[in-house]
Amino acid sequence: MVITASCYDLPDRASAQASCPQRTNHRRCPVESHRQYLVGVGVLLVLALVLTLPTHHAAAKGDDLQLIAASSMLAGLAPGAAFPFIDTTPHTIARAHVAITDATPSCGGANPAAPSNVQVLVGQAGVALVSVMTAATNTGISTTTGQCVFHVTVTAGENGIPKTVTDIVVRNGGSSSLTGINTVTASATVRVHESE
Repeated sequence: MVITASCYDLPDRASAQASCPQRTNHRRCPVESHRQYLVGVGVLLVLALVLTLPTHHAAAKGDDLQLIAASSMLAGLAPGAAFPFIDTTPHTIARAHVAITDATPSCGGANPAAPSNVQVLVGQAGVALVSVMTAATNTGISTTTGQCVFHVTVTAGENGIPKTVTDIVVRNGGSSSLTGINTVTASATVRVHESE
């Protein structure tokens, strides 16, 4: 037969000090307080899990939108090589914002120029991809010699952009491999269809 008791249920002070050397002024033993703390933390973790599950499940239903973002250094991308930067197939991109850094003959000023090497293509791979980085996307921002910032916002089905966009592809249109000054960053609003 096992009998359990609190440190404070012991008959005399000497027995209590021997059995519970870390006696405190609290009503319970330190072990009992620790156990209650662990149970409380466990309850909170289970509650957090239960509250987040419906959110993930709901995002996969209906015509909901999901924001994705990605960023990459393009160093080493060979001449003519393509990099499938974002592919949301079978879901479609409603709108995307893409920024790159590249060399250009004129960064900003009266006659801004298009990127010298980096091409960004949007659309549907194997169907229709269009180039979106032009002199008009030149921001004129440059803090490093030979590097200029370009950015564009594209909306599916508008301004020459294909109606169906599932891919953002980066292509090295230059004659040598890209270097550390070449980067790409994008955010895209993806339509998550009910068909899943």
